[in-house]
Amino acid sequence: MINKRTNGRFFGVLLATMYAGLITSAVRFWFGLHIAAILLIFIGLWTGFYFAGIWVMVDRPAELNRKFPISNKELRTRKKAFYNWLNSQGRR
Repeated sequence: MINKRTNGRFFGVLLATMYAGLITSAVRFWFGLHIAAILLIFIGLWTGFYFAGIWVMVDRPAELNRKFPISNKELRTRKKAFYNWLNSQGRR
């Protein structure tokens, strides 16, 4: 079974390769830079996107799940609690 950290690393590699490749190819097409500059851009973008993928999949999933409700039932529960709080404050 794949654990969460391994899954996060795989997602980081996938995200980094996909986005760094797309951005680097667009930069090369538009600006026509030398291959050494393109390689440096690719390595920098790949590193940044890799750590962003790990950050999203491994370091912050509980926080992201708390901020973004994933089901309609949870959204309704949060709205009801918010409006009940407004009623208790005398604002509605």
